[in-house]
Amino acid sequence: MVLSDLFKIVSLETSDNGCTAVLSPCRESEVYKGHFPDKPITPGVLMIKGAVELMERVSGKHLTLREVKNIKYLSLMTPDDVEGCTLEAKMDADGILSATYKKDDAIFAKMKLLLTRNT
Repeated sequence: MVLSDLFKIVSLETSDNGCTAVLSPCRESEVYKGHFPDKPITPGVLMIKGAVELMERVSGKHLTLREVKNIKYLSLMTPDDVEGCTLEAKMDADGILSATYKKDDAIFAKMKLLLTRNT
């Protein structure tokens, strides 16, 4: 799980349809050791997985990623960048998850994902 193996949630604020999590890196993660050993960065696919897992945690439902509607990786995100980074996520009634990873004025990624709830 990305939210326990790569990121730690330092704090979490929820609203009716979303949340904001403040993150901290798991610096000893095998992901950072291998991607890349001398200059670790957070893989984009794991940023997607982290957003889905966060919405699962907040909603209390198992969710499945059906489609990536739009994604923009705007900057590399190193473990140092993860420290204090926020992940903002909101899901609308149609199952579209809008998520943004950012820290201060830096935006690392913005995404819109179509999720379905599993029964």
